[in-house]
Amino acid sequence: MKNNSMKATTTSISMKDLASNGQKVCALIPAAGSGSRMAELSSVKKTYISLGDHPVLSRTLSVFDRLQSIGQIIVIVSSEDVEKCWSEVITPYQFQTPIQVVAGGSTRQKSVFCGLQVMDKDVDWVVVHDAVRPFVTGSQIENCLNQCKIFQAVALAVPVKDTIKIVDEDRFVVQTPERQSLWAVQTPQVFNKKLLIDAHYSALDNVESATDDSTLVEQNGTPVKLIEGDYRNLKITTPEDLEIAQTFLSNSNTEQDPVYQNSKLAHRIGIGYDLHRLVKDRKLVLGGVEIPFDLGLLGHSDADVLTHAICDSILGAAALGDIGQHFPDNDPQYEGIDSLVLLKRVCELILNQGHFAVENIDATVICQRPKLATYIPHMRQKLAKVIGIEIFQINIKATTAEGLGDIGQSQAIAAQSVCCLISSPPSK
Repeated sequence: MKNNSMKATTTSISMKDLASNGQKVCALIPAAGSGSRMAELSSVKKTYISLGDHPVLSRTLSVFDRLQSIGQIIVIVSSEDVEKCWSEVITPYQFQTPIQVVAGGSTRQKSVFCGLQVMDKDVDWVVVHDAVRPFVTGSQIENCLNQCKIFQAVALAVPVKDTIKIVDEDRFVVQTPERQSLWAVQTPQVFNKKLLIDAHYSALDNVESATDDSTLVEQNGTPVKLIEGDYRNLKITTPEDLEIAQTFLSNSNTEQDPVYQNSKLAHRIGIGYDLHRLVKDRKLVLGGVEIPFDLGLLGHSDADVLTHAICDSILGAAALGDIGQHFPDNDPQYEGIDSLVLLKRVCELILNQGHFAVENIDATVICQRPKLATYIPHMRQKLAKVIGIEIFQINIKATTAEGLGDIGQSQAIAAQSVCCLISSPPSK
C-alpha cells in the first residue's frame, strides 16, 4: 500500500497499484465551484447533491476508479469542504485508486493549478474532468488517453445542435457563425503533463481566467485535437440538468452502476478491542446488560467494553474510523450515555454511508470476575435487536486472564470483537 504524504489541506487513500504499461496517468477532478446556479434547488453544493442515493462526485470518481489506466486521482475542492469530501464522497465507497483531496483556488484555473502542484512527479499524462459530469464512460476516457499519445492534447466534444449567435452588450446579434464548425467542448481533456504545466505557468499573469484547460494549452501555442463524445456526458450545473440526470439514471441498470459496484464488496471483516478499569461506585454494564457486582467500569459513557469493541469492529469493517472518532470522550453529550445508543448510530452510519449491513459478530469478554455465563443470552438478545440481526448472527464468549495482569487481578475488563459485513444494495 502506497503511503501518500499529507499536507494540512490534503487527505489521501491508496489501494491500487499505480503502474499502467509503464506510464502513469493522473486524473484531476476540479470540484471547488460554488454551484450558484443550483442554489435555487438546494443549499447543498452540486458535487454533493444525491443522484440516485449517491453524491454526484462519487459517481464521477467511480468511473475513473474502475480504469486500470488511472494511477492517481486528485479531487480539488474548496478549503472548507476537504473533510466533507473525504467523509461523504471518498470513504463510503472504498475506491481502489490512490486519491487525494486538495484545497483549490478561487477559480477553476487556479484549482487545477493547485492539483498540478501535488501530482506525483512520475506522472506522464493528465486527465482533467469536471466533477459534475458523472455520465462519462470508461471507453471515452480510454479513447482520449490513446489519442493523446498521438496528439499530446485532446478534449472530448460534441457538435453544436443549435444555431449560435454572437451578440453585443444589448443582446443584438452581431454575427452568426457557421454551425458546422462549432463544437461544444466537454471533459475529459487529456494532456502531456509537461505541456499542461507549462500552459498553466504561462497563464499565471493572465487577467482573464480560462474556463477550461484546453484554452490554456491553445493560448500557449499547442493545437488541441477534439474527440467526438456523447451528448449524455452532461454537466450538471442547473436544476434542469439534475432532472435530466435523474432520467438518465432511472433508465440505467442498477447492477451496472459503477457506484453500486464499488460498494459491492461482498464481505468486509473488522476487528475491535476495548479495555476499561474497574472502580468502585460505578455500574457494571456489558452488552447493554447491567450485572450485579461491587465494581463497575470507568469511562466517559457507561464504559460498556463489549459494546464498544463491537462498535469498533463494525466501523473497522466499513473503513469508517473508530468509536472515539465518532463519539469523542471529551464531548459532554456522550457523558454517561448508554453504549447501545452509540451502537445503533454506528449501524445507521454503515448503512447510510457505506451501504453495508452486519452479517455476523463474534465477540469475547476477558474478565476474571464476575462470572458472565448466565448473562450472555440476554446480552445477545439486546445487541441483536439494536444491530437489526437475528440472535444466531451474534456470538459472545467469556474467558478469564488466568489471574495474570490487571484483568487477572480484577482491576480491568477487556473485550474483543470480529465483525463480518455484507453489502446492502442502495434503495431504488
